[in-house]
Amino acid sequence: MERLKKVFKNVNKTISDEELQQIFQESDYDLFHAEVERLVESGVLSPVKSSKTNGRLPPLFNKYRIIKPQEDNTAYLESVRRLNPMLNISGYLQRPELYKKHLEIVEGISRYLWYTQDLLKRPMSRKERSFSVWGREKLLDVHMALVKEVLTFNRLDEKFLNYYDTPEPFFEYRHKRCDPMTVLVIENKDTWFTFRKLMQETGKNSIAGTAVNVLLYGEGNKITKRGALEDYSATMLGGQEGQGGRAACFLYFGDLDWEGIRLFFRTREANPSLELKPFSSLYRLMLELAETVKLPKSLDQRGVIGPLPEFLSLLGLPNEESLRALLAEGKYIPQEIVNYQVAAKILK
Repeated sequence: MERLKKVFKNVNKTISDEELQQIFQESDYDLFHAEVERLVESGVLSPVKSSKTNGRLPPLFNKYRIIKPQEDNTAYLESVRRLNPMLNISGYLQRPELYKKHLEIVEGISRYLWYTQDLLKRPMSRKERSFSVWGREKLLDVHMALVKEVLTFNRLDEKFLNYYDTPEPFFEYRHKRCDPMTVLVIENKDTWFTFRKLMQETGKNSIAGTAVNVLLYGEGNKITKRGALEDYSATMLGGQEGQGGRAACFLYFGDLDWEGIRLFFRTREANPSLELKPFSSLYRLMLELAETVKLPKSLDQRGVIGPLPEFLSLLGLPNEESLRALLAEGKYIPQEIVNYQVAAKILK
């Protein structure tokens, strides 16, 4: 029986006599020959006569076709007939193997349609809907491709499940809503909180001559997650083009070190549909303030550099040498150099 299972597990429709002998682990050729002949007589194997015999006595053919037993789909067909009529019952009756592949997904949808169809009239988050339909909150995340296949086969729109995606949660401070919105992404928590505190206390929101509507705490690498800012913009701001408003403008402000520069570019690459620029005025201010301060050694001494020429060009400082020099020395300018007193002076 174990040998038979191994034969049926063969990925190809045919199997060679050598492969059969490896499966049977039978060194005695006569015994091996007898076993193959029994499988031929029982209809499990059928010789491929065009492959010719192996030249041994008694002979075997070089190849055999594997005749897998037909599965009894009676129970599955009964289950298909009990599906909700909104589903493609006739399609599954014709292709029971596809029903078996779709079983968990389509049965969950069918139960939902039979008993709680009204819940589809109002949206839920992706995980909420996933749990509501299948009792597994991550099923849509894990099996999204299969769910889409099931919906397509059953002629259901992709929006049929009526769920919304939730954006990556960021700490944000909204000063004032306008169109378009300008969002300042700040790499470090203290600097984010300082600007937030000042804007709340003064009611002002023009930072170094630029009106800022939202302060967003980037939380290091969290901001570089693919599509995180795009999701935030679409879901939390609702001011993208095609939705009744102009697209938000995103400014980035972080440490002046290799990691800070790489964070900016990784964030931009992860959100290609957004307009994301370094906040040139604040970076220029950091360079000015650094002229009179002893700078610390960077905590990141891995020697991994970033696209400095492009970054300086975006700042409008293509010939800036002081930053090149301090980075070469392994030093950096933390954004906390723009402290409360400094920030208060540039907030208008």
